[in-house]
Amino acid sequence: MKEWIPIPGSNKDILIKAALEEFSAKGYKAVNISELAAKVEMTTGAVYHHFGSKAKLYEVIRSEMEQRLIDRMEGAASLFEQSHQALEAALITGLDFAVKMNLCKLLSEELPFQKKDAIEECVAKLHSHEKLPLEKILMAAWRTTLKEISEGKLNVDEGKKLLRWMFKRETS
Repeated sequence: MKEWIPIPGSNKDILIKAALEEFSAKGYKAVNISELAAKVEMTTGAVYHHFGSKAKLYEVIRSEMEQRLIDRMEGAASLFEQSHQALEAALITGLDFAVKMNLCKLLSEELPFQKKDAIEECVAKLHSHEKLPLEKILMAAWRTTLKEISEGKLNVDEGKKLLRWMFKRETS
């Protein structure tokens, strides 16, 4: 069992839920720990007691949301034998989940700490049968699509069309 999983209704649980909302809406840099603590009627000391720092609180939230997303992406990819079809399904499913859960801003921003990019590793694994290591380009395009959706510059359907366009292959 994960060490950080809080008891429902506990201060830690309340902080995680509020922080998820804040990081999802504002992004890492714009979240202020004092404002977050005040929002849930706690002290900044409570945040630091449970998580040690803003970065560690963010890491807990980001890691959990990434894992939920990866589980869905891997499930969608498992339905296809050809890697390009599996990747397309994974990225579209990931986009749908990010939009549904309001995670576009959270998942589109660069990590503020040194850690392997779990989503990129998932995409690389799904793409391992291909000759070119396209995961960097695919992830950049996917994250840019999420960012544009979070900023209202694209809608979900436009984002899906862009992702699908990347997977069109010439047959001649």
